[in-house]
Amino acid sequence: MTLQTYKHTHTNTKRQQPNSMLTFEGVQHQGPADIIAKYKSSGPVKHTIKTMDVQPSTDGSAIIIFVTGSIQISGDNPLHFCEMFQLVSNAPGSYYVHNDVFRLNYGL
Repeated sequence: MTLQTYKHTHTNTKRQQPNSMLTFEGVQHQGPADIIAKYKSSGPVKHTIKTMDVQPSTDGSAIIIFVTGSIQISGDNPLHFCEMFQLVSNAPGSYYVHNDVFRLNYGL
């Protein structure tokens, strides 16, 4: 997964399915419309990726990705974040975001 793919995942409804789930700071959002609305409600966002770890999931048709870095929202001071998401194959060479968990890391 590249940085461009990662950034595009947040605002692309084709990368979400009706059963996709986002937990953003402990609040759950399900389905493309709800997930995209949550991400867009934050305003302009700039991600700086520090680390990205990728592992295969249980059945070979999915992967788990864990990302850490900083996020700058609407030009404010950057905040540390971590995000874990699971990509599931829905066709050869095609994946959608099935699970996404995002947390800001305060006090680091």
